[in-house]
Amino acid sequence: MALVIKSFCSGALCRAIRPELMLGRYSSTLQNVIPGNAVHNAEENVARNLSTKADVEENIKQFKKGNFETLPDPGLVEHFRARKQVVSNSLKEVTKEKDGYTLPHPIWLPDETHSVKITHKEPEGRMDVLAYYSIQAIRRTFDVFSGFTIGQRNETKWLRRVIFLETVAAVPGMVGAMYRHLASLRKMKRDHGWIHTLLEEAENERMHLMTALQVKKPSAFFRICVLVAQGIFVNFFTISYLISPRFCHRFVGYLEEEAVKTYTMCLKDIDSGLLASWATKPAPEIAIKYWKMHPESTMRDVILVIRADEAHHRLVNHTLSSLGPYEPNPYLPGQ
Repeated sequence: MALVIKSFCSGALCRAIRPELMLGRYSSTLQNVIPGNAVHNAEENVARNLSTKADVEENIKQFKKGNFETLPDPGLVEHFRARKQVVSNSLKEVTKEKDGYTLPHPIWLPDETHSVKITHKEPEGRMDVLAYYSIQAIRRTFDVFSGFTIGQRNETKWLRRVIFLETVAAVPGMVGAMYRHLASLRKMKRDHGWIHTLLEEAENERMHLMTALQVKKPSAFFRICVLVAQGIFVNFFTISYLISPRFCHRFVGYLEEEAVKTYTMCLKDIDSGLLASWATKPAPEIAIKYWKMHPESTMRDVILVIRADEAHHRLVNHTLSSLGPYEPNPYLPGQ
């Protein structure tokens, strides 16, 4: 009987390839251990379990059509909670949206977006001076190599600048959150609310990128440049954060100061006519959903809310840089 079981197990691997050969193998095996009509009945049972070529092709055809088992509806799966969780209709609508899975973040009113101003925190001490002049050197180098300051600014130059900068700006928040998360686990101490703010900042910068990508798709060469820049910056910022989180937050604070200047310049180009199309160009749907903007908002309105985000990050990072590593974060989720 052990021989029969072994034969059946090995035959199952080949049933879709040569069923007639497998049936012959089972028949000879069965004749050795099972007498009389029992062999014939076993052959019929084996034949019914074998897959023919037509069966395999039909299964592949049905699979391509999408006719196959899927994961169950999470709402129908039994949960360990005895009571059902009450979910409002508005929350259900948000979670069903393709782009609804976002962290809490500030939603800016029109008067708030128009009240953003260019500000600067004077460096205090050698570490602040190093952070400030590092940002100045990076900006001037990027302006030259990207061709932004050469010739007249246009939509292509602006999109190239926004997309590239946002791929870099989304790095610090994630690195800082990861460092503090691991430090909290390693030292077995509370984080005091820094992690959620840094994660929200990282996602917010990424959403700036996702919005810009709805207007322009980067080339293969551009993507390679982003890959190289990200590899360099991630390692630089990670090592810097391990050495001095205070320096890194001041560095990001000065970076956001430059971002506010950049988007203020963009608004001026829109109003002066250099980028006139953005005054009437409809805002991407992803931006309208994320910032809960008016359905008829334009790209100019998108630049306004992005600039408000950068001004917020400017204040947050300068504040975190001035705090001790275990002082409570004054910014609650979504603030």
